[in-house]
Formats: sequence, C-alpha cells, structure tokens
Amino acid sequence: MQHEGLNQKTNYWTTENSQDPAPWYVWDHKRTISRSKSEVGSWSTYLRFFERPHHTHQDVISGCDSRGVRKDLREYLLTSTLHGLRYVGEKKLTWFERFFWLGAFSCSIVCAGFFILNVYDKWRSSPMIVSINPENMALQNLPFPAITVCNVNQAKKSVAERYKKDGNPVNKKLLESLCTSQDDTEIFVSDVAQSADWDYFRSFLINVTQPCSEMLAMCIWDSGEMSCQDLFNAQLTDEGLCCTFNVVHRNKLFRNPKDLNDMNFTFPLPSVDWTPEGGYPADAPYNGFPWRPRGIGTDHGLTLVLDANVAEYYCASTKSPSFKILLHNPTETPNIANLGDIYGPGIEARIAIQPRIMDAAPSLQGIDVKKRVCLFSSEKALVFYRTYTLKNCEMECEARNMLTLCKCVLYYMPKNKTTRVCGKADANCYSNISFIRRGRQMSCEECLPACTEISYYERMSSARLSKAMVEQYAKRLSGNKTAEYVTNNMLIIHFFFEDLTFTRYTKGEIFGLTEFLSNTGGLLGLCMGFSMMSLVELIYYVTLRALCQTRRRPKRHFTQ
Repeated sequence: MQHEGLNQKTNYWTTENSQDPAPWYVWDHKRTISRSKSEVGSWSTYLRFFERPHHTHQDVISGCDSRGVRKDLREYLLTSTLHGLRYVGEKKLTWFERFFWLGAFSCSIVCAGFFILNVYDKWRSSPMIVSINPENMALQNLPFPAITVCNVNQAKKSVAERYKKDGNPVNKKLLESLCTSQDDTEIFVSDVAQSADWDYFRSFLINVTQPCSEMLAMCIWDSGEMSCQDLFNAQLTDEGLCCTFNVVHRNKLFRNPKDLNDMNFTFPLPSVDWTPEGGYPADAPYNGFPWRPRGIGTDHGLTLVLDANVAEYYCASTKSPSFKILLHNPTETPNIANLGDIYGPGIEARIAIQPRIMDAAPSLQGIDVKKRVCLFSSEKALVFYRTYTLKNCEMECEARNMLTLCKCVLYYMPKNKTTRVCGKADANCYSNISFIRRGRQMSCEECLPACTEISYYERMSSARLSKAMVEQYAKRLSGNKTAEYVTNNMLIIHFFFEDLTFTRYTKGEIFGLTEFLSNTGGLLGLCMGFSMMSLVELIYYVTLRALCQTRRRPKRHFTQ
C-alpha cells in the first residue's frame, strides 16, 4: 500500500494546496478526474462533433464563413447611406415589406441607369458646342485681309487685234479660247494644240492681260500714298492674271517654295509667319507682312483707285465692264472666278470689313474627328501649303484629281517644277473639270473645316462720283486723265474696319469628363442617395472589412 501510494504520488503532478484544481493530465488512466461543468460541456460538444461522421472540416469552415457573410451583409444594409437598404435588412419587418423596399431600390437603380445612358449618349454623339467667347479679339491681333483684284477684261483690245491681224495660228486659237464659251476641244486641233503648251500660254496670258501697273492707278495705305508695286503682286488665278494685296510670303505659304513653278512675289518689308491658329509670333515686327490694320475708319484703311480702261475691252467674263474683288485669308489661294464680288467704274464704294473668327478649345483634340468635324493644323499636313485651311485642302484635292485623270494640272492650281501643266492638247480631259468639281464631295471627304479659321465678309455702300471728286482725281492721277475718263473708267474703293474688338466663336466640349460625372452623380443622388462615400463604403465592406473579419476569427484545426 505504501508503494501504491508512492506510485500514485509520483505518477501525476499536484500542488501543495489541496484546493487547487485537479491536474490537467493523468498518467494513470484509471483515476477519475473531477472537472467543472463548463469544461464537461465544452468537451462533450467537442466529442459529439467527432461522433457525427457527416460533419467535415470544410463544413465547419463554410458554415462559419456563410454566417459571417450574412452578418456582414445585414450590417451593411442597416448602416448603408443608400436610401431604402436599411429596410431590406431590418428583422422587425415582414418579408413582404422587405421585398417591397428591395423592389423600390431596384427600380431606382433602373431609372438612374436609364437617365445616365441618355446623358452618355448625348456626350458621345454631340460632344461639341459653339459658344460666344467672352474675350473679344483686339484689332491689332488680326491681320488685314488679303485682297485680290481682277479686271474682268480677258484681253486688251489693242493686243487682241494685233494678234488677229498678224499673229500666228497658235495665238489666234489662244485668243479665241479666252473669249468664247466653247470648249477647247472644239477650238484646238492636234497640230496647233501641241504648240500651245504651258510656257507658251503663260507668256501669251501675261502679254494679253492688263498688268497691275495699269489697273492700279493709286494706292493709299493708312492715309499715306504708296507705290502700288510695293503693295500688290501679280498672281495667276482661275480668273486670269490678277493683283493681290497682303498675302503671306511664299516661304510661309508653301512648304517648298523653291520647287514651285509660279510667278515671283516681292515684299518690301519683313515677312511674318502668321497662321489663323497661332496668330502673330511674339517677336513679330508691327510692320511685317501680312500687315495689321492701323486703326478704324477709312483714314486707317486701304484706298484704291482702279482703272478699268474700258476702251481696251475686247472680251469679258461678265456682262459689263467691272472688277472682281475678293477678300480672303492671307494664307489662302483665292477662288475669285466664282466667289469674287463685282464693282463697276464711276462710283465710290466703301467696304466695311467684318471678320468672322472661329477658334477651338485645346480640350477639343480629345474628341473624335468625326464628331467634332474639324481639324487642327497638327492633325493633317498638306502637300503644298504650310497652313491647313478648308480652301487650301480643297485646292490640293482638286489638283490631285486633275493630275490623276489628265496627268496634268491647270495653271492656277498648286504645282511644283516636275508637275506638268495642262496645255491645249489636254483639252479633251480638263474640259470635264466641272464634273471633277461636282465630284469633289465624294473624293475629298478628308477636307474638313479647320477648327480655327478667320474669314472676312464685307458690308458695301456706294454712290456715284461727284463732279468735284472727279476733277480732284483727274488732277492727281498721272497720264493727264480727263474728268470724262475718270467717270467712265475709275473705281474708288475704301477698305476699312469699323470696330476695335471683334466677337470670337469658340468650339468647345458640351460635356467634359467633369460635367459628365456631375450629371451622373446628380442622377444617382436623386434616385438612390448615392455619393462617393457610398462607393467607399461598399468597397470597405466587400474588401477591407471581410479581410479583417477573416483574420480576427480564431483558426481551428480539425482532423478528418
């Protein structure tokens, strides 16, 4: 017995205090250990779990996770800032009431989505709007328009009669082609047409047309009389040989001016690289070409005295002796035959220049070209012209079509030294140019308006020349002009600005990203009380809270 007690005493750990709890482990499995009711209950639960073989480790974990997810979902519904969700998670409400509020919340989502889709469709289909810019353009930042003047007389009578009397067959046929409505195919035969190439026709055109020195009798700029040769340059247009004022230098107008097969231009003052989109450079001299207006009124504009020389009229492109005048952008080649205005002699006319300024916000570049329907200069490079405008693009497109069909271009179209200019031998092809122009809409779809454009319009007023005015100019003009000659041949015309500032029309986004988000947030807030914090709240419950709850739950290891 003593040995048995000793064995019992040494086979398990005890404390000296008799009130201490029973030992936590017994070597002698026959000895009964007393436990508390809580310990007995927990252990019995643990044993019952293993006594039920249909429960596995995955069942316990999934059960705990599903209960945790339902708890988190209910807590989110009760505390969410979205309108109506707390009624869905409220236990005190019946299932019918919960479904009612769930249906109401779903309907609000559908309504918000419908209106947001409408806003998005409007944003994508018509994202651009043209508005009046509150900041007007100052007069000194705007160039004086380029002015092209043509005498509608196609040939001087004295030269034409000399050609008809003593000219060779080529000159006679060229003169006939200028003064008749017949197609060149009906005038030129093969042997004569081969001799009438471009070089020959250009010399003929210069000789038979009234030169600028005869047409421009007097030029007054900013109340100071100047040499017309310093202000105007001869230019070949679709109306023939004309005179142009205030165009940009050919080095700034064309990409490769040395390769062009055209007439020479002279500029008495330094040239400026002005463009409608970039304006005048910061270091541009104030007197550089293209010239800027010096003020408002006729005293600070351009005054011209034009001589029609009616006695030399042989054939004209209009029904009466007159001039064709066109105001255009300094970076464009004029299309004066169809767009020029007609002014007859014997009158004094005042042309109030009214610019139309269209610019674009830089943010517009983010919108698709097909939707904004305009091009920035950096988005499309022309072959000949340095500055992109709609008319320059159309001129190049017409020349490209002509070159494709006829292997040549007309004399007034952009060309280089290697491009063949159409002669009369190509009349069978280029006589169909009207068809090419009608088809330009089909073949020149890439020519869109420039996003930044400046065009000029005129408001004209005129009156017959008074006797005193006629006598005054008869004395001032060279060549001993009589009062009768001034009345029958002279046109006095003034070009000027009326205002110091001009309204600008700006193309901009009707809906930017900020406006779209504002409209979307307003609709979501109206329908369901949604805000940015509601989104943060949802993300928190889905990600951060679920992760924290998972890490907070105790890890349990079970055996299969």
